[in-house]
Amino acid sequence: MTVRPDLSTVRAYIQVPATALSDDDLTRIMDTAGQDQDARCTVPADTYPAALEQAWLRRIQREVSARNLPLGMVGLETEYGPQRIPAWDALVEEHERAFRTQVVG
Repeated sequence: MTVRPDLSTVRAYIQVPATALSDDDLTRIMDTAGQDQDARCTVPADTYPAALEQAWLRRIQREVSARNLPLGMVGLETEYGPQRIPAWDALVEEHERAFRTQVVG
């Protein structure tokens, strides 16, 4: 079984205090990010590669950042109007590329 970093490590990485995001909410986000990664990647059972860990942390960071944004919109007062947080993250893709499960059909 893959052992991912614990709650305190994740909280230190995303730098969001417990007063802004409860432990229950962060744990739910961590579990969801892990399920997303497991569904898309072949995660080694004996070790958790640093690249996958970084991608997992990035998934969590993106989820936390978007959680209070209506429809993922940011910059409502900018010159060019609102911008949407992209669904595709180049850093997550780069870190997970070597571990992606290929599906044909």
